[in-house]
Amino acid sequence: MADSAYMSELEKNFPRIVEKLTMLWGHDGVAAFLSHLLIDDRGDRQGFTGETMAEIMFLNNLHEDMESEKAPQSGQAIWENPLVKNLNN
Repeated sequence: MADSAYMSELEKNFPRIVEKLTMLWGHDGVAAFLSHLLIDDRGDRQGFTGETMAEIMFLNNLHEDMESEKAPQSGQAIWENPLVKNLNN
């Protein structure tokens, strides 16, 4: 186990969430799971601390940025996409 001094609030307090994010990262279900964490659709939740919510929002933004890099930009040839170019290196 990692030294708790170097763990994020999410890792310290919600290891099951971290485990599920680790399993889903890079797969289709991660966006829905992050959305589920950010939006209380049940109404009976206590809610996350500000720091934990900031970490989840960071992961959500990171995921969105990664997904937008995968999509070809308007007028961009597929071989100009940075992710495709990196495959050849």
